[in-house]
Amino acid sequence: MRVLHVIEAMHQGGAESLVVEYVRHAAPGVTPLVCALNRGGPALEAARAAGADTRVLGRGGLGRVGALTALMREARVDVVHGHNPTGGLYGALSARLAGIEAVVRTEHSFHFAGRHSWAYPVLERASTALTRRVICVCEAVRESHAPRLGGDPARFVVIRNGVAEAAGPPRSRRDTRAAFELDDAAPLVLTVGSLTRQKAQHVLIDAMASPALATAALWIAGDGPRRAELEARRDALGLGGRVRFLGARGDVGDLLEACDVFALPSVREGLSVTLLEAMRAGRPAVATAVGGNAEAVADGVTGTIVPTEDAPRLAGALGELIADGDRRRRLGRAARERWAALFTAERMVRETETLYGALLGARKSGSTGDGRVGRGNAA
Repeated sequence: MRVLHVIEAMHQGGAESLVVEYVRHAAPGVTPLVCALNRGGPALEAARAAGADTRVLGRGGLGRVGALTALMREARVDVVHGHNPTGGLYGALSARLAGIEAVVRTEHSFHFAGRHSWAYPVLERASTALTRRVICVCEAVRESHAPRLGGDPARFVVIRNGVAEAAGPPRSRRDTRAAFELDDAAPLVLTVGSLTRQKAQHVLIDAMASPALATAALWIAGDGPRRAELEARRDALGLGGRVRFLGARGDVGDLLEACDVFALPSVREGLSVTLLEAMRAGRPAVATAVGGNAEAVADGVTGTIVPTEDAPRLAGALGELIADGDRRRRLGRAARERWAALFTAERMVRETETLYGALLGARKSGSTGDGRVGRGNAA
């Protein structure tokens, strides 16, 4: 089975990291290929290092469709797997021209106003009509797409994101903290994500001004267009060295080992990869009630779910975990157990490959395939 993953870019991000997981954990007999439409980057290099044939088209419009169609024919692709709207659209159009019927698209985020240009709703419906299954990374994502796009509900299936066990042991808590001149006993909150409005780090910075977190430090890993604005907000609140911006990082596992609590204050999410990484590291999380956060975090068991844009509630939840080490460790152990049971990369890849096989089998038999793969596996 030759599977072509089509994605807009392979620089660095959640969807990109999941494509790499599909390459690393492909079953024997499954040959993954990865095509970035616009540009490559660290994720494409990781996919190549894991054994995938990788390409960057670097062209747009009809020329892109032609080049992608030619690639599918040249590589004798059996399954086309597009990621997000752009990868899904170009993948579906090119697959139709190449005569490939087994076409799937993964939606990594839920729909929101202004997500794309005014023309995209028409293109999205056309893309979906050419796609046999739309994989949604959590139930919240399925609920945002299936009713809106209509058609057969079985076309939309849930296969939740997963992350693999870390490649090796992380750097010690003490060593990582020492590199940032943070005392080993200081309470530390960590958040990881692009510095964008979606990730709402400003709410977390506001929460750090609460007396409940007066002894705590915050590390913000990631970069983006809001950095200067967020740094100004920190300074205006007098938080000084307690809130540090670490920039884009390749050592998130080390940072998770060094922290006490993981925070995700987003106003939009699909199913956050960094949230799953925090669970894998055995860290309790305080996350907002958006997207798949509440499907990953069992409220009161592995962490706490709070409303969006509510700094006092966020501060209170973080403060409770910072103050109670026994509870923090208990929730952290439960978080790792939940990751191991429900959110591994191996489980995600096997479920997806089962779907591929069902679609290929349906093509041979003339049936419609099994649209129920992956539904309801994280109760």
